[in-house]
Amino acid sequence: MDRRSFLIGAGSILTSAYLDKANWYLRNKNAVVPLANPDEAVSEIFFVNNGYEYELFFDTPEFDVPELTNREALDRYGCFSVPKGSVIPLSTFKDIYDNFGIRPKELDEYVQDDYFFECWARRDSNNARVYNFLYDLDLFGSKHANGLRRGDLRFIDGYHPGNSYLGVISNDPVTASLLQARLQELGHKISVEIVDKTSS
Repeated sequence: MDRRSFLIGAGSILTSAYLDKANWYLRNKNAVVPLANPDEAVSEIFFVNNGYEYELFFDTPEFDVPELTNREALDRYGCFSVPKGSVIPLSTFKDIYDNFGIRPKELDEYVQDDYFFECWARRDSNNARVYNFLYDLDLFGSKHANGLRRGDLRFIDGYHPGNSYLGVISNDPVTASLLQARLQELGHKISVEIVDKTSS
């Protein structure tokens, strides 16, 4: 687990005055400080309150597992392209069966294999996409820089060995406003929203 906090005053937006404004919006509206130009946002990150912490999701606050056919999953996650109507060598079908236990007549059935679900969960799920997007951004300033630090983002790559979870968690909802400010400073047109799943 990798836990980080924002350095206040290191950028043009993320100042002590902005932190005060973020705390006001959180206390009075349970919301993030609005973007200066909300219509310009091209994506959205949701801070979803699950009752004990906030989990970050890209573009939707839901953990939506797609229905994939074996054919689609093999192409996306298994390195085998078997398009409909194409001539496929028998050796390819043998390799697919040896690796995944999928027969040719099962290509258009829905995925039952946990391997493909784990690949999706680490690569394409909306929580993994947030992790992959945020992890290498210069969000927090130098860890050696002194100064006021607030908020927290925890980058989690598996809670324990054998766990495929990839995501970002926060225990402090003011982090949502701090993240939005830092993303603005970096030129990303992304809005951030707090969603309270505990009351839905």
